[in-house]
Amino acid sequence: MHMYDVIIIGGGAAGLFAAANLKTHNGLVLDHSPEVGRKLLITGSGQCNLTNTLPVEAFLTHFGSKQQRNFLLPALQNLTTKDLYDWFEERGLSLLIREDGKVFPKSLDAHDVRDFLVSHSKAHIRTNAHITSIATLNPGFRVITAEAHYDTRNLILATGGMSYPRTGSDGSGYELAKTLGHSITLLKPALVALSIGEYPFKHLAGNAVRDAFVSFYHSGENTAYEQRRGDVLFTHDGLSGPAILSSSRIVRKQDVIKLCLISGVNHHEAEEVLLRSLSAAKKLITTALKETGIISSLAQTLVHMVGIEKETTTSTLDKTRRKALANLVSALPLRVSGSKGFQSAMVTSGGVSLAEVDRKTMESNIAEGLFFCGEMLNYDGESGGYNLQAAFSTAYLAVQHLQ
Repeated sequence: MHMYDVIIIGGGAAGLFAAANLKTHNGLVLDHSPEVGRKLLITGSGQCNLTNTLPVEAFLTHFGSKQQRNFLLPALQNLTTKDLYDWFEERGLSLLIREDGKVFPKSLDAHDVRDFLVSHSKAHIRTNAHITSIATLNPGFRVITAEAHYDTRNLILATGGMSYPRTGSDGSGYELAKTLGHSITLLKPALVALSIGEYPFKHLAGNAVRDAFVSFYHSGENTAYEQRRGDVLFTHDGLSGPAILSSSRIVRKQDVIKLCLISGVNHHEAEEVLLRSLSAAKKLITTALKETGIISSLAQTLVHMVGIEKETTTSTLDKTRRKALANLVSALPLRVSGSKGFQSAMVTSGGVSLAEVDRKTMESNIAEGLFFCGEMLNYDGESGGYNLQAAFSTAYLAVQHLQ
């Protein structure tokens, strides 16, 4: 029986980057999908936001907890955002940096990133490999598929999470980790759009409030547990966009979101902006709203929600409805009815317990020669290249410590 130096289970971002950085050519990538990198192809709306330009300390603030940040620190120090940029550029994949610091392939085509990683793989890649079990050898592991079995000295689990299961991220890697002695923390969809109960903005789907101020409240509470600034996108049944996605993993059903509808200001400032516009010379209320930057269709909906006639002007608007309109514009309350689930989530919150993995090597503290990288670990970052960079950095650290 041939003994591989390493078998990588999972041909996603982490697995492919690990394969491209092996020091041996005696490796094997096994993936149960018909093609590798399917989830990579849809990242960044198909343009593949690889990373961003933030230094390590600032980069890590975009992950969910102190434990996650501490765990990822050695990997990010070992392969920084600049290191990753240079890795691709030096090997021939041209990248571009947008004004907001996000890094993409110059072609803006995720296929180029996937194909580039595949072409640089030092391991043979085998697709449609459905793994039924993993046995522990002394030393090493035996990976058993429906058709064959493979022995290896080192094993890297890089199967991804449960988000976008149609791309192959179906959570099967967690069961493999369990059989090897690891525990899995609670799994939840993250970076996912939220559904809103009694949603009045279906006709606004595709429109967004840029640089919106958003507050999140648990049902019945008056103190916000989270506040963010960022774009908010109206969907056909709820909200999406960076400000919503980045908070989605901690939002509960029946929570209340208060959305400021005027760009670039907080709740209090928005109320002042609108009241100033309403106190100006005689004009239609919808005109006053549009002058604050609110789009026409949203302005008309707000006027209807407050019960203001279309012909009402600023000079004839009574105090009660003026205040009600100001409250809606500055802090529109929307109750969460649920999230769109793993089918639409960009990443998974939860995974292999970080306490069971050596953060300096990505090796298991339980099974010698077993390594983890990427989304199957219990960390999740915001949108903006954070999760892909973490996948690449943890994969890079793992391959440097193979026996």
